[in-house]
Amino acid sequence: MGQISQALKRVKDPALRERLLMVQATQEMPLRDAAKKFGCTHGKVDFWKKRYKAHGLKGLYTKPHSGRPPKISEEEAMKIRRTVRKHNPMKGWRTQGIRELIAHEAGVTYSFRHTIRIAQSWGMSKVKPRPRYAFSKEDDRQAFLKKRRATWHVSHAAGK
Repeated sequence: MGQISQALKRVKDPALRERLLMVQATQEMPLRDAAKKFGCTHGKVDFWKKRYKAHGLKGLYTKPHSGRPPKISEEEAMKIRRTVRKHNPMKGWRTQGIRELIAHEAGVTYSFRHTIRIAQSWGMSKVKPRPRYAFSKEDDRQAFLKKRRATWHVSHAAGK
């Protein structure tokens, strides 16, 4: 118990602090009560308790994820992301345009689908009319776009 409270004084990382607090709570109350206190499942609390028991404080750190490393560096990705975000928000970006920008700036060609994944990880969403609306009247499309722009301005003004 004393080790956990000492570690809580030293640790600044919020995720690590929460995990330490979970482990501390399991020593004072049942797993399900601790889980309710932290708003998660009892399995998650038990997982961190067992990791702490087996590996100590080092066991509570997030392990690095496996997988293929990105083809572009973090700095290049941030530069491209800033360029995309500075662009005219009313007109937006097409996936093909982002794909070409990545190829031009970083020299890497991603698939169309992966470019969509990258844009979504940057907080962008794909807006495409459903097929049944593709052949709609011009007036209806303009009304849709006006409504979309108004909604976009409201949501971004609120900081969403």
